[in-house]
Amino acid sequence: MSEIVKFLATVLYYVEKKNFPLAVAFKRAYLYNKPRKIDSNLLYDYSKRLILSYYALPQGKRSFKVRYWLENKENIEIKFPNWMEEKLSTLLDIKALKGKLKERWVWARINLLKTDIDKIYRELEGKNIEFESDKDFYYMIKIKKSSVRLSSLSIVKDCKLIIHDKGSSLVVEALKPEIGEKVVDLSSAPGIKASLYMMLTENRAEIFLADVDFKRLLKEYSLLKRCGVDLSKIHIIYQDSTKNSVIRSDKILLDAPCSSSGMINNDPSILLKLWDNEKIERFAKLQKSLLSESLKITANKLVYAVCSLFPEEGEKVIEDYYEIAEKPFSNYQSGYSLFKVGEKSNRTFPHTDSTEGFFISTLNLTKL
Repeated sequence: MSEIVKFLATVLYYVEKKNFPLAVAFKRAYLYNKPRKIDSNLLYDYSKRLILSYYALPQGKRSFKVRYWLENKENIEIKFPNWMEEKLSTLLDIKALKGKLKERWVWARINLLKTDIDKIYRELEGKNIEFESDKDFYYMIKIKKSSVRLSSLSIVKDCKLIIHDKGSSLVVEALKPEIGEKVVDLSSAPGIKASLYMMLTENRAEIFLADVDFKRLLKEYSLLKRCGVDLSKIHIIYQDSTKNSVIRSDKILLDAPCSSSGMINNDPSILLKLWDNEKIERFAKLQKSLLSESLKITANKLVYAVCSLFPEEGEKVIEDYYEIAEKPFSNYQSGYSLFKVGEKSNRTFPHTDSTEGFFISTLNLTKL
């Protein structure tokens, strides 16, 4: 018991004081305070549930909070910050959302630039990893159960199988990728979406990747190389996209910086950064600025997306463009009905789609 308390208190320390994502906090704690004879999957599940219950824990030292949680974990509910509870309860089934967050799932994409589907299926079956193929996208699979860390697999290390949420792949699919076209991605790092775009166009399109962080751009370039992307078709632009330098393109992707509130299933540490709504307001201002600037580019289509549950970052950002907005997918639910533009957008949720929470809308720029 004392070993588990020490381990979970260490995870909590890294999340609270160092602002580490859960995965990083867990890795650090596991490195220095690994409990003996306790399954790592169980430890991760405990760590995730502890952070999801953070706002329901009593005040006190971390060890006290951990002991309280361990003694009462079956009765402690997942709790969001009060303002978030109130906001989301008017928009979605918050009880269903919380219930789904207790589960663990992983989406992965078969990288057809480096392998084929049958080879990946055989590799996973050989490792006794339970998975199911996706009904919508032939290259997506959902990992249901694995006794090994996916990151330790050679097919993952070699970027033949890429951990990639299905909701994120929908953002790329909304562009309707076509061979021979040019696309600009105005907030491109870390590059997972760009690699999918190049896969879907068989390395026969050009993509202009812009980001404000040069180090992230370098990492993105390295990732694309490892993914088998033809780097001669990649153009790196180091810029603040609120002061965009691109003049024209066939299509534009604006997967804008956001609160990442749609990712709380994979990283519940995000909840600790959302103790008030100041972050939402700050991102909404940035998103509107980015969208306004991107519309100066001569192009046919723009896809706007955020990994956020909040309308301030989704529907409210594009509501002034209702006349040119189009719903990307007919087989996915619409945006929030409280907003007129909701009918011209899509939303995905953990509890309805087993994906991260995304907002996606297409703007038909030929109507401007």
